[in-house]
Amino acid sequence: MKKAALALALALPLLLFAFKPAFAHNEAEVGDIRIVGGWGIEPPLIGQLNTIVIQVTSISTGDPVTNAFANANVVVKKGGVQKALELTPAEEAGWYEAEIIPTQLGQYAIAFSGRIGTQQVNTQIELEDVEDTKRLNFPEGGDSNQGIPEDFVDQMRQVITGLTVQVENANTSAQNASDAAASAAQSAGETRSAADRAYLVGLVGIGVGVAGIAIAAVALSKKA
Repeated sequence: MKKAALALALALPLLLFAFKPAFAHNEAEVGDIRIVGGWGIEPPLIGQLNTIVIQVTSISTGDPVTNAFANANVVVKKGGVQKALELTPAEEAGWYEAEIIPTQLGQYAIAFSGRIGTQQVNTQIELEDVEDTKRLNFPEGGDSNQGIPEDFVDQMRQVITGLTVQVENANTSAQNASDAAASAAQSAGETRSAADRAYLVGLVGIGVGVAGIAIAAVALSKKA
């Protein structure tokens, strides 16, 4: 009997440790409603897809509350910014989840307002701080060229430099061609103006000649 009691005493701490909650979730109680919330993946890391998970139960009965947020609003908050959560029921009754990618380090919170069942709620739950991915990086990142041969980087730089020079030369050629076209257009305009003036002078000359012939004909007719 003593051996059995001793074995139980030794095993009890192990049993308690085994049933310790795996997630660092926080909770809030409002009337007969208990709300537990936290990250689905912990620790939460910046820029990594995660979920916010929420459990809603009745304190008096311990039963899960289904369709808990039919008449309640749930938002995730970071500082003065907030976003409505699109919660969907999880496989286990009373649990709800929403996907999210945290984009800033630090603490987030879930705020509840409205009515859960017959209970009015206006409370919030703080979430575990979002951490930098460097905490779990392995091996630690080096310079930005890590894993890329240095000669390849140099070749790419040379190619880019060559392309840049070609683009600049092409721009210069295009500008020269544009200037030449403009000059040609101006010369053509000047030539046309000169031709127009010569044409007018010719017409005047023809007119003067015709007039002279007419005068001469009149004079001859009078002598006759």
